[in-house]
Amino acid sequence: MGLTFSKSVRFGAVRFNFSGAGIGMSVGIPGLRIGTGPRGAYISGGVGGFRYRRSLGAVPSRPTNPRRPAAYLQGEGAPAPEYVEASPTVVSTKEHDTLSVLELTDSNSDGLLQSMNEQRRKTLLWPFVAGALFLLYFALANATKSWPGLGHLALAFAFSAVVVWVSWRDKMRKVTVLFFEPDTTVTEHFDALSRALSQAASMRKLKAVDSTSRYADSKYSAGASEGLKFSQTSLAMGQGPGIVANVDVPVIKTGRTTLAFYPDRILAFQGSSVGGIAYDSLVAVEEHARFIEHESVPSDAQVVDHTWQFVNRNGGPDRRFKNNKQLPICAYSKLMLSTRSGLDIRLLGSRARGFEPLVVALSEMG
Repeated sequence: MGLTFSKSVRFGAVRFNFSGAGIGMSVGIPGLRIGTGPRGAYISGGVGGFRYRRSLGAVPSRPTNPRRPAAYLQGEGAPAPEYVEASPTVVSTKEHDTLSVLELTDSNSDGLLQSMNEQRRKTLLWPFVAGALFLLYFALANATKSWPGLGHLALAFAFSAVVVWVSWRDKMRKVTVLFFEPDTTVTEHFDALSRALSQAASMRKLKAVDSTSRYADSKYSAGASEGLKFSQTSLAMGQGPGIVANVDVPVIKTGRTTLAFYPDRILAFQGSSVGGIAYDSLVAVEEHARFIEHESVPSDAQVVDHTWQFVNRNGGPDRRFKNNKQLPICAYSKLMLSTRSGLDIRLLGSRARGFEPLVVALSEMG
């Protein structure tokens, strides 16, 4: 047993405590004291043989679990996985899908994009019409007091019909109609693109990657060196916002941007803005990924390994943490869509090589 030292010196209600760990001070009355020392502030009290002591904001002597993670991702062949949620150890973050679609200008469709943006920015008239008719209805209320109840109901119905008609006209004023007559070769490639997107859409788990963060300490993220922040995404056949065309097209929706893949070009939408992307300027890349899944494993995912929520340097579980769960590592895939102008959209899917047909089809469209 090592040698220890402690001594107390009292000055009225204040007591100074000296020990090998440092100097502490406390103040209070018999049975209740508040103090501070090498281990932080505390409050203590007691009566008879019962004693109570509680730390006030002290650092715990045993590590506690940080915020519960949602999932992890590890590049194939790399020893360090990527962790999903934000962490206190983040040292840098790269945001994705931040480019304004107005910076995406296809030289072959400048006139179309200008017309579409002008249409989408047209002022809606129905709120003004509704407000004016509402005021008119109450202005006529005194003049129509002698009317039967059905008369008032008919007047209200007529005013409502006018508002609905104006609202429909507003919508039609913002709609762009596109008509396509592609040749045989383009039709074959476009049909292949549609089938490829439908295959990718069948993956049980699909997420858009909003940002990638790098961590200083991977101990608290299953050995992760990087983390991903997700938002919802969807892949489906349909139309771009405010577009009516004679063919349904592949549509990818992320948290901020919607991409609609038409036979001759890609249209990108954000709110009331629209931009154009030529197929030969789009770079589509698929990467294989080892995804550390914290939620339930999707039915189409392949579990290839396991890790721990808190790991030692040798890859084993860190015994200092309670409820240290073993987590499955799944073979997932990542899709990255980019252009030289700055488009940066990234998706994560739960099936290995799940985006490969889509990448091939996009390259053929180019």
